Amino acid sequence: MFVKLALRDAGILGMTVLLWFLFSGYSAGNDYLSDFLGVVVGLAVAACAYLLHEWGHALGGLATRSAIHPAASLKNISLFSFDSKRNSRAQFAVMSLSGFAVTAAVIYALYTQLPDELLATRVARGAALISAALTVFLEVPILVIGLVRGKIPPVETFEISRVGADDPT
Repeated sequence: MFVKLALRDAGILGMTVLLWFLFSGYSAGNDYLSDFLGVVVGLAVAACAYLLHEWGHALGGLATRSAIHPAASLKNISLFSFDSKRNSRAQFAVMSLSGFAVTAAVIYALYTQLPDELLATRVARGAALISAALTVFLEVPILVIGLVRGKIPPVETFEISRVGADDPT
Protein backbone atom coordinates (compact mmCIF):
# COMPACT_ATOMS: atom_id res chain seq x y z
CA MET A 1 0.00 0.00 0.00
CA PHE A 2 2.95 2.34 0.56
CA VAL A 3 3.62 2.20 -3.19
CA LYS A 4 0.04 3.26 -3.96
CA LEU A 5 0.27 6.07 -1.41
CA ALA A 6 3.61 7.17 -2.89
CA LEU A 7 2.11 7.20 -6.39
CA ARG A 8 -0.89 9.18 -5.15
CA ASP A 9 1.31 11.75 -3.47
CA ALA A 10 3.76 11.92 -6.38
CA GLY A 11 0.77 12.68 -8.59
CA ILE A 12 -0.34 15.44 -6.23
CA LEU A 13 3.18 16.89 -6.14
CA GLY A 14 3.44 16.71 -9.92
CA MET A 15 0.10 18.46 -10.41
CA THR A 16 1.13 21.13 -7.94
CA VAL A 17 4.42 21.75 -9.77
CA LEU A 18 2.45 22.02 -13.01
CA LEU A 19 -0.01 24.45 -11.38
CA TRP A 20 2.92 26.49 -10.09
CA PHE A 21 4.57 26.82 -13.48
CA LEU A 22 1.32 27.53 -15.30
CA PHE A 23 -0.40 29.91 -12.91
CA SER A 24 1.79 31.28 -10.09
CA GLY A 25 3.09 34.13 -12.24
CA TYR A 26 -0.45 35.44 -12.63
CA SER A 27 -0.64 35.94 -8.86
CA ALA A 28 1.58 39.01 -9.19
CA GLY A 29 -1.39 40.89 -10.67
CA ASN A 30 -3.94 43.09 -8.93
CA ASP A 31 -7.25 41.63 -10.04
CA TYR A 32 -9.64 38.99 -8.75
CA LEU A 33 -8.30 36.26 -11.01
CA SER A 34 -4.76 36.95 -9.79
CA ASP A 35 -5.89 36.71 -6.18
CA PHE A 36 -7.84 33.52 -6.84
CA LEU A 37 -4.93 31.84 -8.63
CA GLY A 38 -2.51 32.97 -5.92
CA VAL A 39 -4.63 31.43 -3.18
CA VAL A 40 -5.30 28.17 -5.06
CA VAL A 41 -1.68 27.63 -6.09
CA GLY A 42 -0.35 28.69 -2.68
CA LEU A 43 -2.68 26.30 -0.85
CA ALA A 44 -1.70 23.48 -3.21
CA VAL A 45 1.96 24.08 -2.34
CA ALA A 46 1.09 24.09 1.36
CA ALA A 47 -0.80 20.80 0.95
CA CYS A 48 2.36 19.34 -0.56
CA ALA A 49 4.32 20.60 2.45
CA TYR A 50 1.93 18.59 4.64
CA LEU A 51 2.39 15.48 2.49
CA LEU A 52 6.16 15.81 2.69
CA HIS A 53 5.89 16.17 6.49
CA GLU A 54 3.92 12.91 6.64
CA TRP A 55 6.44 11.16 4.39
CA GLY A 56 9.18 12.40 6.71
CA HIS A 57 7.48 10.59 9.58
CA ALA A 58 6.97 7.45 7.50
CA LEU A 59 10.55 7.37 6.22
CA GLY A 60 11.85 7.90 9.75
CA GLY A 61 9.79 4.95 10.90
CA LEU A 62 10.94 2.79 8.00
CA ALA A 63 14.59 3.80 8.49
CA THR A 64 14.51 2.56 12.09
CA ARG A 65 12.67 -0.62 11.08
CA SER A 66 9.69 0.42 13.14
CA ALA A 67 6.51 -1.60 13.03
CA ILE A 68 4.27 0.66 10.99
CA HIS A 69 1.16 -0.21 9.06
CA PRO A 70 0.29 1.66 5.85
CA ALA A 71 -3.04 3.38 5.55
CA ALA A 72 -5.70 0.99 4.32
CA SER A 73 -7.14 3.44 1.82
CA LEU A 74 -6.01 6.23 -0.48
CA LYS A 75 -8.60 8.40 1.30
CA ASN A 76 -6.38 8.54 4.38
CA ILE A 77 -4.51 11.78 4.91
CA SER A 78 -2.12 9.98 7.25
CA LEU A 79 0.19 7.51 5.59
CA PHE A 80 0.52 4.96 8.34
CA SER A 81 -0.22 3.85 11.88
CA PHE A 82 2.73 3.54 14.24
CA ASP A 83 2.50 0.38 16.33
CA SER A 84 3.15 1.79 19.81
CA LYS A 85 3.29 -1.65 21.42
CA ARG A 86 5.96 -3.09 19.11
CA ASN A 87 8.28 -0.08 18.83
CA SER A 88 10.82 1.46 21.17
CA ARG A 89 10.96 5.02 22.46
CA ALA A 90 14.00 5.61 20.24
CA GLN A 91 12.04 4.49 17.16
CA PHE A 92 9.15 6.73 18.21
CA ALA A 93 11.51 9.69 18.65
CA VAL A 94 13.14 9.22 15.24
CA MET A 95 9.76 8.77 13.53
CA SER A 96 8.48 11.95 15.19
CA LEU A 97 11.55 14.09 14.67
CA SER A 98 11.97 13.12 11.02
CA GLY A 99 8.62 14.75 10.21
CA PHE A 100 9.77 17.95 11.92
CA ALA A 101 13.09 17.88 10.03
CA VAL A 102 11.31 17.62 6.69
CA THR A 103 8.97 20.45 7.67
CA ALA A 104 11.94 22.67 8.53
CA ALA A 105 13.58 21.85 5.18
CA VAL A 106 10.36 22.60 3.27
CA ILE A 107 9.87 25.95 5.02
CA TYR A 108 13.50 26.84 4.31
CA ALA A 109 12.93 26.00 0.63
CA LEU A 110 9.73 28.06 0.50
CA TYR A 111 11.60 31.10 1.83
CA THR A 112 14.75 30.71 -0.24
CA GLN A 113 13.50 29.34 -3.57
CA LEU A 114 10.16 31.00 -4.29
CA PRO A 115 9.86 34.58 -5.60
CA ASP A 116 8.75 37.06 -2.94
CA GLU A 117 6.55 39.15 -5.25
CA LEU A 118 3.95 36.44 -5.89
CA LEU A 119 0.79 36.06 -3.85
CA ALA A 120 1.08 32.29 -4.40
CA THR A 121 4.42 32.38 -2.58
CA ARG A 122 3.03 34.35 0.35
CA VAL A 123 0.01 32.04 0.67
CA ALA A 124 2.23 28.94 0.49
CA ARG A 125 4.58 30.32 3.14
CA GLY A 126 1.77 31.43 5.44
CA ALA A 127 -0.17 28.20 5.19
CA ALA A 128 2.99 26.13 5.68
CA LEU A 129 3.87 28.17 8.77
CA ILE A 130 0.37 27.66 10.18
CA SER A 131 0.72 23.94 9.52
CA ALA A 132 4.13 23.92 11.22
CA ALA A 133 2.69 25.75 14.21
CA LEU A 134 -0.10 23.19 14.48
CA THR A 135 2.55 20.48 14.33
CA VAL A 136 4.42 22.10 17.20
CA PHE A 137 1.27 22.51 19.31
CA LEU A 138 -0.19 19.07 18.53
CA GLU A 139 2.74 16.72 17.89
CA VAL A 140 5.49 18.04 20.17
CA PRO A 141 3.45 17.45 23.35
CA ILE A 142 2.73 13.88 22.20
CA LEU A 143 6.44 13.33 21.62
CA VAL A 144 7.48 14.85 24.96
CA ILE A 145 4.81 13.03 26.97
CA GLY A 146 5.66 9.77 25.25
CA LEU A 147 9.36 10.13 25.98
CA VAL A 148 8.94 11.37 29.57
CA ARG A 149 6.32 8.80 30.59
CA GLY A 150 8.00 6.02 28.68
CA LYS A 151 4.69 4.99 27.16
CA ILE A 152 4.40 5.57 23.44
CA PRO A 153 0.98 6.89 22.45
CA PRO A 154 -0.72 5.27 19.46
CA VAL A 155 -0.35 7.11 16.16
CA GLU A 156 -3.28 6.18 13.94
CA THR A 157 -4.32 7.01 10.41
CA PHE A 158 -7.11 9.46 9.80
CA GLU A 159 -9.49 8.92 6.90
CA ILE A 160 -11.34 11.60 5.02
CA SER A 161 -14.87 10.45 4.35
CA ARG A 162 -18.11 12.05 3.35
CA VAL A 163 -20.27 12.89 6.34
CA GLY A 164 -23.24 10.57 6.39
CA ALA A 165 -22.01 8.52 3.43
CA ASP A 166 -23.27 4.96 3.65
CA ASP A 167 -24.42 5.66 7.20
CA PRO A 168 -27.55 3.61 7.96
CA THR A 169 -28.52 5.84 10.88
